[in-house]
Amino acid sequence: MKKISFHLFFALASLIFISCEIIILEKPKEDEYVRILNIKPIYETPAEIASKVSVDPPKESTEAGKIITYGNYILINNPYDGVHIVDNSNPQSPKYKSYLTIPGSVDLSIIDNHLYTDMYSALVTFNITDILNPEFKADFTVNDVFYYDPYRTLPSLDTIEEEYDYVNYEWVNYDKGIVTGWTTEITEEPIEDWNYPIGPYYNFESAVQDSGNVDFNLTSTAGSMTRFLPVDRFLYTINFNEIIVFSVGDNHRPSPFAKFDTQVQAETLFKLNQTLFVGSTTGMLMYDVSSPSNPTYLNQINHFRSCDPVVADETHAFATLRGGTNCFTELNELQVYNIVNPENLTLTDSHILYNPHGLAIYGNHLIVCDGTAGIKVVDVTDRSNIDVVANDNIPFAYDVIIDFPNAFVVGKGILYQYDISNLPALVKTAELPL
Repeated sequence: MKKISFHLFFALASLIFISCEIIILEKPKEDEYVRILNIKPIYETPAEIASKVSVDPPKESTEAGKIITYGNYILINNPYDGVHIVDNSNPQSPKYKSYLTIPGSVDLSIIDNHLYTDMYSALVTFNITDILNPEFKADFTVNDVFYYDPYRTLPSLDTIEEEYDYVNYEWVNYDKGIVTGWTTEITEEPIEDWNYPIGPYYNFESAVQDSGNVDFNLTSTAGSMTRFLPVDRFLYTINFNEIIVFSVGDNHRPSPFAKFDTQVQAETLFKLNQTLFVGSTTGMLMYDVSSPSNPTYLNQINHFRSCDPVVADETHAFATLRGGTNCFTELNELQVYNIVNPENLTLTDSHILYNPHGLAIYGNHLIVCDGTAGIKVVDVTDRSNIDVVANDNIPFAYDVIIDFPNAFVVGKGILYQYDISNLPALVKTAELPL
């Protein structure tokens, strides 16, 4: 499969949505005016976006995204807005300490007191030696390396209270800058000046310096849904259907080092020893990263199109397949693969679940986030006969990080913390409202 450009992807998507997302009311008479709902992108330059970066007091979050742990701290991404910094020195009483405003931030990772995150299409760096007062290293910014979704903030037609006859959407011009929002305005035009174009409307739900001889040992711990992952002195990042590798130099300045095409839409990264596992919408890919500057493709498992995070131990890989509107399948299950011989990957067992998302492994137990069915603990002692042995029916479970003896679960509006010292028992120790 050839790589699909991001712009072509949205152009193709627009053709799909044209027929179902256009609102055209009854055709007006020729002596009337037509009311046009004009929807236009708001553009900002990278410098304008960077000027909005700030360290602020703790604040409430409206949406929980990716989480990572670093020492006694938990960092919680508030998608496209910033990062909550939480002190977890006392696991029974975690405290919000500060908020780092980063427009366009979705994924994050830490290497030796340096936080790396996306800012729309850029990779940005913060020195977090004083973690409650991060220092923005503006001159470390790498611009125009990631695709981003300019349609994420597109307003829903349901929010437009005024009446209109047609929707006129202005195409995104990427040369004008980064799309950070949209404006809506209703105008009236004489019927003779309006040529009845079909105005598409989209509602998408939801892109070398020398490394030196420094060994980086202090890195953050991420969940199975992560798209940013430290690999020795490199930072691996997912950019739609490619992996971009950044070299991190002696001074922690990131520099684009390499990129390779995954041939599929990549979604998640997980590393075990010298093997990198890439979860994609069509399966699991494996790469040898014993030489992290030159990863080598090993093999892949394909399945029906699905959302697919992956974790692994020395002998088996575990992947959740999730059905639903955005995942192109109705299959919801946990799959187990024998990976002892990467050239001969075999499915050893599977278990039907409800709506699985992220997962984590500790010893012979998996902790699986099963969406609205809560958390499930799966005994995988016998890799050909796995079994659900415990569960906690929280309202929603998205992703999990194990930092033994603790496990952190991202829920809907709540970050749950569990003591997993005696698996399969889950002992809830704290709930942190988001």
